[in-house]
Formats: sequence, structure tokens, C-alpha cells
Amino acid sequence: MSKQGADAVHCVTYSHGTTIQVADGQTLLEASIQNRIPHHHQCGGQARCTTCRVRILDGLTHVSARTPLEERVASERGWDEFTRLACQTRVHGDLVARRLLQSPQDIVVLDLDELGAPSGVEERELEVAVLFCDIRNFTSQTEKSLPYDVVYFLNSHFAAAAEVVLNNNGFIDKYIGDGLLAIFGIRGERPAVACRNAVRAAIAMQDAAQRLSPMFERDLNISLRLGIGVHFGPVILGRIGHPGKRPITVIGNTVNVASRIERMTKQLNSSILLSDSIVAELPGALRVGASHKLQLKGTSEDSVLYHCDGFTNPDPALLVQSSFHRIAPRLVAFGERFYCILFEANPELRPLFKSDLALQRRMLVSMLSSLVKGLNRITEIEGGVRALGTRHCHYGAISTDYDKVANALLLTLAEFLGDEFTPEIRAAWIAVYGTISGLMMAGAEVQ
Repeated sequence: MSKQGADAVHCVTYSHGTTIQVADGQTLLEASIQNRIPHHHQCGGQARCTTCRVRILDGLTHVSARTPLEERVASERGWDEFTRLACQTRVHGDLVARRLLQSPQDIVVLDLDELGAPSGVEERELEVAVLFCDIRNFTSQTEKSLPYDVVYFLNSHFAAAAEVVLNNNGFIDKYIGDGLLAIFGIRGERPAVACRNAVRAAIAMQDAAQRLSPMFERDLNISLRLGIGVHFGPVILGRIGHPGKRPITVIGNTVNVASRIERMTKQLNSSILLSDSIVAELPGALRVGASHKLQLKGTSEDSVLYHCDGFTNPDPALLVQSSFHRIAPRLVAFGERFYCILFEANPELRPLFKSDLALQRRMLVSMLSSLVKGLNRITEIEGGVRALGTRHCHYGAISTDYDKVANALLLTLAEFLGDEFTPEIRAAWIAVYGTISGLMMAGAEVQ
């Protein structure tokens, strides 16, 4: 129950079951952060994005009225009165709420749902990069496998492949048997950015398959080899299907061509094939092999396809993502070792970490995961990173502490990656950390 008076405290219950104590007048976002509840806020709680949005399930009369900033966002998006920005919503009594965004895919889906809400327009024509991924010889390999083994195999593969798509600002359109269809560029990215994200995702998918395949071969006698086709062109984005179930999807010849390109990977003995429209958007950025001019099945004109062997120059986001995935199964141990290294070299930093160290390790793991997912959306997450720097300043952190953290991070990565911690990967982590720490220090300076 809420207390009354100047020191009033209220109960906020989130739909996943957690109940927290909130001071009267505190925003929902502030309360989540204070109680270590993961809550998206890419702009740093300035009402410049909608990633902190919540739905008030009970107790709407116990929250503040919309601010002018929130009113503008709600009007543009066509929100009802129960959908609120957590950064603008102040608590004045007990309530129950649900965080609407749990993953990058959630952000994209809700954005697509709402952008056309006021006008009622559901279809849009866009130019996007389309990636189609399929497992080589899936049917023949699994015909004698037990059904539940096949389900385990597919779910493990899709979890890794889908994570790669989300980390590169892509949208998972659908799973088709053992295939995956992903779209890049539906959030207004420039064509070159969308194409680079799609190619990076294709490379990272192959990398993930190489990590998983030995386990599948040993335990299930199934080999995980992928064929990936990527094409750039126009599509129609909209809701297709029965009125009771119309998922967001894309249709158009571009999708069909991407699927046909993937089918050619086996015939041309290539793991990744790109159309000339992808290569044209990334001049000089790709290491491509021999080109093939041919007529794809179901098309009337010849297509030019290229083998893709990676990027011409090291891609920091790809190197950080791929190395992070290698340590992901050991993140708890990684967090423990990081703090051991940090405090052994810098014992003066220990008093800054007043909270439970186990909780601190979980926060580190969560932060690293979030940053890896946001590498391709730095402008979107900039506000949140600056806000993190502001909080660290309040904890007593100073600018020189960031270098100490960087050294501990690099030493921990070196231990966990061993020979795989190449100079290129080290340089990529330094570059990414430099960007993030620079934003955090900028957030601290405004205090």
C-alpha cells in the first residue's frame, strides 16, 4: 500500500512479477534503473525515443498526466491513454505496468505497428537488403533423426542466427522450414548502411555455424553448413494474411531473387553470394571473388552474382560481435575475472562499487550485451550511454578510471579468447570502448 505525506512510497509491480518501492514523484524509468530492472531508454530518458514505453495495466489514476513532450509522441503514434513513456510518467500511487520492449526485435515490430497508426496506412514501399539463409542438405541429413533432436538442432541454429540479425539492426521476417528470411533497412537507414549490415550479418552467421557445427556433428550426427544469398531492391512492407493474424512481412521480386541467389550457393560452391546491387552500394568495401552472370530460375533477366569473402578492411563491429559471441557462454565467469583483475591492479576503485558484487557482475554482463547489440545504432543509444556516464559520475567515478577499466577489459578478453585475441580484435575493442567511454565522459561533464 502507498504511504501518505512528504515521504510517500508506492508499490510498482511489473507484469513479469517484480514489485519495487518507488518514491512519490519518481518516474517509472528512474525507479527501474534504481532497482536494477533492465529497461530500454536509448535516448537517456529525454522523450526523444519510445524505447522506454510501458503499458499501465492498473492504477492509471496514480500516475502524472502526459508532459507536452510525451503528448506529442503519443499523438504522432496514435497511442491510447494506457501506453506511456516511462521517462515522463511520474508515480503517485500503487500501480501495475508492463514494459513493452524486451528485445531489439520488439522495438522494430512496435515501431512498424505504430508509424502508420494515425493515417491507417499499412503498406509502404521501401528499398532494403534481403538476406535468405538455408541449411545445406537439411532434409537428407535429418530424415533418420528423432523429431525432438531436429527441433533442438533448429532452435539452437536459429537462436544464433537470429541474434546476429538483431545485433546488426535487422528484422527477422520469418522462418521457412530450415530457412531464415531477414530484412535490413526498414528503419530509414541509408542503402549503404543497410547493405553493410546485411553482409556483416551473413559473415557472422557463417561464423556462428562454424562454432555450432562440431557440437551438432558429435551429438546429433548433423552438419550445420549454410548457404546465404543477399540482394538489395524494392519491397512492399505491410501486414499480410487473415484479418485475425496478419504478421508484418515484405513481399516483392527482391525477396524472390534473394531466395534464388541462396539456392545458387550450392551449385556455385559458395557460402555467401551477393547480387550486383549489394556490391554496387559498397564500392571497394568487400572482398569478392569471381562473378557469375546467369539467369536465375523464375526470372527473365540475367543476374550477376559475387562470392563474398569478407570486408576489405577490418570491420570493428563484426570483430567485436564475433569475439563477444565466443565468450558469451562464459559471461558469468568473465564478469568475475574482470573484477578480480580490475581490483588487483586498482584497489582504490573497490569502494566505488558499493552494491553487491554478484549484482555488479550481472550488470556488467547486461551492459556488455546491450552495447554489442547497439554497435550499429550508436546514434540511437547515445543518450542512454551518456546517462550511464552521469550515474557513474554520481557514484564517484572520474575520467582516469575509464582507462583502468579499459585495461582490465582487454586483459580479461585476452585470457578468455587466448590465441583468438588477435591484434585486429584488440584494436576493434579499443575503438568501440573509446567511443562508448567518450560518450559516458561527456555525460559526466554536463553535471
